Amino acid sequence: MTDGLSSLLTLNLLLGLSVAEKFSLDGSPSPVVGVVGQDVVLPCQLSPPARLPSMDVLWRKIESGFIPVHEYSDEGSRDLPGESYQNRTELFPQEFSHGNISLKLKQLQEADAGTYHCFVKNPEWSQEATTELGIAAVAPVFIVVLGPRDQGIGLACRTTGWFPKPELQWVGKNGQNLSMEIVTNVTQDRENLYSVVSHVTVTEGEDNGDISCIVRNGLLETERQSAIHLSGDIFPRVSPWLAAFWVLFTLVLIAAGACAYLGYTAKQKASKKKLSKEEALFINETEKKTWESECQELREKLDVQSKAYESECQELREKLDVQSKAYESDCQELREKLGKNIHTH
Repeated sequence: MTDGLSSLLTLNLLLGLSVAEKFSLDGSPSPVVGVVGQDVVLPCQLSPPARLPSMDVLWRKIESGFIPVHEYSDEGSRDLPGESYQNRTELFPQEFSHGNISLKLKQLQEADAGTYHCFVKNPEWSQEATTELGIAAVAPVFIVVLGPRDQGIGLACRTTGWFPKPELQWVGKNGQNLSMEIVTNVTQDRENLYSVVSHVTVTEGEDNGDISCIVRNGLLETERQSAIHLSGDIFPRVSPWLAAFWVLFTLVLIAAGACAYLGYTAKQKASKKKLSKEEALFINETEKKTWESECQELREKLDVQSKAYESECQELREKLDVQSKAYESDCQELREKLGKNIHTH
């Protein structure tokens, strides 16, 4: 009996292995690149193509652990996106019979970049595959004329909404890089998208003509650019009145400085006068408070003495009352005695 059960288990195991070995699951051999705000399909192909009974599909993102992305089950009629992927995922059940277990991820975000795990199972076997997703973003590029700068024209190149970090390049005529100093700043917003601002001052000479600002996304191997044409007559010229202007400007600065100094001095004097008045008021106020304090102490002493006098007067009144009552009693006794004597005689 035991030998028969063991043989049956071995047979089932061999059958399960043979079924599992019959199928394979493949993701994308190279990273898939998606663009922020657009949709992308993460491939997952079952070979040979088949739709197996009771087949479950689970897409997850691999980070510190597994993050559920989308779950499908034949038996439970379950077809649900993960918590952070609501309304952004979709499978193709009608394609399962062709072995297409791919996932459509919509409205891509920068945070979607990473490794995705495709897991397929039924009661007899399971298979898994992975696909790498890279996220990229491009944006329009604009050149802004800032106006005269020293002996040249200042230009700024601005663009916002790139991922990953882009490369910026200024190009003059014949496709040559500009030789003058270039200052470029790159920042990243809350959505991790990059913004670039680059400044350059173009002087009259060999760089006249078309000036281009080129921004390149290395992941997508694509670029955006903006160009402007600079003719020789827009560059500033040295004027014979320029020296006179600077002399006049310097004199104006000196006069303004003198006025400011005089104003400051007058303000200091007024401040000192104001301070003296404030000090006098402070002294008067202090003396007033001292007098009030002394008067208050005198009032308190008078109140104490007045209370003491009132207490002594009260004691005296009480004594006088007692003595007055004693005198009245003696007088009454004397009247009574006199009355008796008169009746006797």
